[in-house]
Amino acid sequence: MSRTEDSASGVEELSKKLDQIIRRLDLLEKLIAEKPEYEGVAAALGLTRLGIGMYGEPLKIAARLKNAEAYLRQKTISQDDILRAIIQALAIKGPLNISAITRQVVAIRGKASRRIIRERVKKLQQLGVLLRREGKAPTYDLIEKADQ
Repeated sequence: MSRTEDSASGVEELSKKLDQIIRRLDLLEKLIAEKPEYEGVAAALGLTRLGIGMYGEPLKIAARLKNAEAYLRQKTISQDDILRAIIQALAIKGPLNISAITRQVVAIRGKASRRIIRERVKKLQQLGVLLRREGKAPTYDLIEKADQ
């Protein structure tokens, strides 16, 4: 097993354990809420759940970065710095709309037009890299690559 596979499985395992802990804390919170004499414990339990939840976000970012790494190795993507910047932005920030993607790409490479970003996003959709989620302002997200 390679080092990246080890770290990916480690991140997955840690994420599963954190989810399990949060489920248990939720159950404890429900049980404590039924007993008024444990009112002080409920507040501490809520803070504990909040603290554990904060570990989840870096794990999600790590998983998105791992996913992005697989896409960035593809020849059609690796040769286009705008495509790379879009993938990097989505890996770090999560789902974004075109305006937010444009701002992130500008931060990464110094310049980008909204029209060019829109064209590149369409190209990434055609390549099966991005998923468009409908809404008031459609957002785009990286599709999880199966062969990581």
